[in-house]
Amino acid sequence: MCTLPHSLITIERMFPVCRHGGSVFTVDYSFVESPFGEIIIASTTTGICYLAFVDGRDAAQSRLSRLFPDADCRELSNEIHRDALRLITQADSTSTPLTLHLRGTDFQLAVWETLLKIPFGQLKTYGEIAAALHRPKAYRAVGNAVGDNPVAVLIPCHRVILSSGGMGGYRWGVHRKAAILRREGVVIN
Repeated sequence: MCTLPHSLITIERMFPVCRHGGSVFTVDYSFVESPFGEIIIASTTTGICYLAFVDGRDAAQSRLSRLFPDADCRELSNEIHRDALRLITQADSTSTPLTLHLRGTDFQLAVWETLLKIPFGQLKTYGEIAAALHRPKAYRAVGNAVGDNPVAVLIPCHRVILSSGGMGGYRWGVHRKAAILRREGVVIN
């Protein structure tokens, strides 16, 4: 994995949609292998809306359908998925910019934007993220937003650690977090 310039990834908010029967929009998804295990990548026509590690395809498809009940979810790989995988595996300054199309509260989106600014190979604590958002006492809320990150690896929630220097948790397993960090040249005891 190479350095991923945060300027390559932007977040566009996905606004709630009104449903009057039937699907309102389409979410394409595909399963691919990454250096850290199989992932599901999903996108709207705007950008990546979900990227998660897979422990079972049926469970992953079910979770995607629950996240987007107003969408027609179809298994179909597209160029947005291939661009996302390239960013995960071989990103550099010549990589194609990528838009993330995300649902979230204002606070969650602010946390995810802040995570995008953590440089490759560096770590921040939950408290440092809270301070960067000018809400120094909101470190637990930051932890919740980090845990709710819908886009693994590309939004680098794996770069957030405990103030004690410990690794802390990771939605997709601490073994995977450790592997991603090792690939970035970071080792946590």
